[in-house]
Amino acid sequence: MRMPSALRYGHLKYLSFLLLDLACIILSSYLAYSIYLELSHRRFNYSVVSIMIVIDIIVTLVFNTLSLALRWRKRRELFESARHTLICLFILGLYLFLTKTSADYSRVAVITSYGIYFGLIVLFRTAWRYILAKCRRKPGKPSVLLMTTDRFVDEGIKSLQGLNYHVQYLYFLEKNDKTEINGIPVVQDVKEAASVICWKEIDKIYIYGLNHQMVPEYLSNACKEMKINLDLVDFHYRVIDVTMKQYEDPKFGSLFFLEGKRDVPFQIRRVYWITETQAALHRGFHAHKLNCQLLYCPYGVIDILLDDGEQKTTVTLDKPGKGLLIMPGLWREMVWKQSGSILCVLASEYYDAQEYIRNYDEFIAYSKKYRESAEA
Repeated sequence: MRMPSALRYGHLKYLSFLLLDLACIILSSYLAYSIYLELSHRRFNYSVVSIMIVIDIIVTLVFNTLSLALRWRKRRELFESARHTLICLFILGLYLFLTKTSADYSRVAVITSYGIYFGLIVLFRTAWRYILAKCRRKPGKPSVLLMTTDRFVDEGIKSLQGLNYHVQYLYFLEKNDKTEINGIPVVQDVKEAASVICWKEIDKIYIYGLNHQMVPEYLSNACKEMKINLDLVDFHYRVIDVTMKQYEDPKFGSLFFLEGKRDVPFQIRRVYWITETQAALHRGFHAHKLNCQLLYCPYGVIDILLDDGEQKTTVTLDKPGKGLLIMPGLWREMVWKQSGSILCVLASEYYDAQEYIRNYDEFIAYSKKYRESAEA
């Protein structure tokens, strides 16, 4: 039997929930049998409580019923608690039937005991979750799980360490066979990543070189249920190399290509290109609230003027093997330096006019508000 990932990462917290459940078993059995024995005048049989404790431990480990214990979703907690209780009741009934000892125990008392047990574990697990949340370690060097791609991992680690964060785990959003990078463990499975988030007291989840749409829904839900935000490491833009294949025979030219998740660190929802242009053409004059884009110029020369509200810079796209990755919240203008230059754009979002910021003063206000919220 494989050890539950919650136990591997939670250790003492996981065991504390398990002991809490066992205490609820004992208390519920005592309450149920106290009521039953007063009515039937029979002696209390301690062996059934021992069997219930053993079954509870087995069900917890085999069915991993504590995997969601630290999450803050009431309906999910009720469902998991009910599932745990019903499985335990079924196994106990099956055991008593197979051993032909069911006559020695009161079915009414057993069912009543599990009914009380269900109410107790919902109550006590919720209370203990609040206590653990209040007793989290004091703020020091925040612990971070970094979600990224192979292209941006070294850059992301360096950026977060520069912000005085402790990168405790890495999670790649594409298949990666590495078990660790620079001494930092790599989490491979999405459910294991959720266990790390929930049980290792991760303070922050950062996405580097990606956008939110790349994160699996299972992980997004885990973060929401743990009340942990998914934050972008805001590098604004990066110049990247487009992969090229050079043929031995020059007459075949060169092949340039981009691959999703490897070269394009977001889900591509829109592709467009601009052609038949004249020199000195100016376009753009806007920023995006959500849209990530990858720009490249397969022919000609185009200047991309970038503005983050504080600093301005210019990136020149002058060869097919050069790409410009632009993250949201960055004002851009495009200037055609050569007639006939072609601009190709890969975008993470479908077209939505409401997502654009086309007024520069509005952009400055938006950029200032974004920086203030990030610093807070």
